[in-house]
Amino acid sequence: MTITQIPIQIDHSFCAAKWLMVTMHFGMGENHSCYHPPIHRWDLDDVKANPGALHNSKHKIKQREMMLTGIRPKECNYCWNMEDIDSTAVSDRKRFTNETWAIERRQEILSAPADAYIGPAHLEISFANVCNFACAYCSPGQSSTWETEIRKHGSYPIEDATVHKDKMHDMIPEDNNPYIDAFWEWLPSIYSGLRYLRITGGEPLATRNFMKLLDYVAENHNPDLTLVVNTNLCVPEKNLDLFFTKATALLEAKTIKGLEVYTSMDTWGPQAEYIRDGLDIEKWEATVRKVSTTFGVPIRVMVTFGLLSVFNFQTFVEKVIEMRSQGIDIMFNCSRLVDPKQFDLRILPDDCDHYFDAVNEFIVGNKDIVSVESETWAMVYQFWKARYTSMTETDRTWRRNQFKLFTAEYDTRRKLNFSNTFPELDLDLLC
Repeated sequence: MTITQIPIQIDHSFCAAKWLMVTMHFGMGENHSCYHPPIHRWDLDDVKANPGALHNSKHKIKQREMMLTGIRPKECNYCWNMEDIDSTAVSDRKRFTNETWAIERRQEILSAPADAYIGPAHLEISFANVCNFACAYCSPGQSSTWETEIRKHGSYPIEDATVHKDKMHDMIPEDNNPYIDAFWEWLPSIYSGLRYLRITGGEPLATRNFMKLLDYVAENHNPDLTLVVNTNLCVPEKNLDLFFTKATALLEAKTIKGLEVYTSMDTWGPQAEYIRDGLDIEKWEATVRKVSTTFGVPIRVMVTFGLLSVFNFQTFVEKVIEMRSQGIDIMFNCSRLVDPKQFDLRILPDDCDHYFDAVNEFIVGNKDIVSVESETWAMVYQFWKARYTSMTETDRTWRRNQFKLFTAEYDTRRKLNFSNTFPELDLDLLC
């Protein structure tokens, strides 16, 4: 295959994800491409007129026009900031743009008008926010448990709008959602071009349309498609059993390339359970092993690396290495937690530097670490080391104060104890 080169005039601003990758939150009526920029609302009239507007929104088309004229859209600062810190860093923009599914359609993208309706290659969907977890850095839009708490107890005493009662979304019920209706109308026209179909949440194993989608995939042939399921792996056994039954039928039908299970873990032990409220870490590990034994499918662990991840992170890495040595196809990748702003790792005090150095020493050159793990960790480590050049003291002080206010309220509502769980971090030092 001849690879189309990206014109040098736009090599610094072009990202294939704006054309080929989309995450859709049907319960909120919003979407983004990729998952780093802020979400934006759909225009229901546009979607009803053409379901392709679920991906090719007016907002997104404007961002594409900017990229094609050499302008870096502000909403994509997650990658621009990383590249500005280190121009050689393999940012998600570079990674997505050079994935096989992006390279094979590069000519199509560069040749088409900016306002062309393009079918995605990488589609991520959330049917509803229903979830039994209420992770510290999550929000009511992605977690029904969070939503219930905010409606009952009110806003958190911080500036983050995602935990303000008066800023909450009016969630669209799964059984009466015009965007889900449009999705089912649109899916047959784009299905053959999909390379990754990823279902997230909330918790997808608790949604009815997820089970319907498993049936659809089992009945429709796409040999190039990988189905990816994001799950916290701590749902009730009846949900797991139904997933196992339908996944078994799907794999036996051999209509797709493969199935992968993605799950989240940000550190290990009680500190992980504090961050991901609702997590039972013993059940999580047992279910990882059960999924691997039952299906033999890859397990991919998403690490959302914030200021509370570093203290016990090496223990988590050692656990992944242990499971891999036992024949489980498991690996992790790190992303930097930059929003909500009070969880940014750069607000940690300088005396936490040795924790980052220790993890880095353990990972770098370790023959038991795979490339995606070391590469994504390297970006976290570089982000920490650039904390003084990439964040002002005024901003850092504000974020620290927000974190202290959040934690005090979080502990009260969840009956937790930050100081006992994180003895490494003295909140009085976050001044």
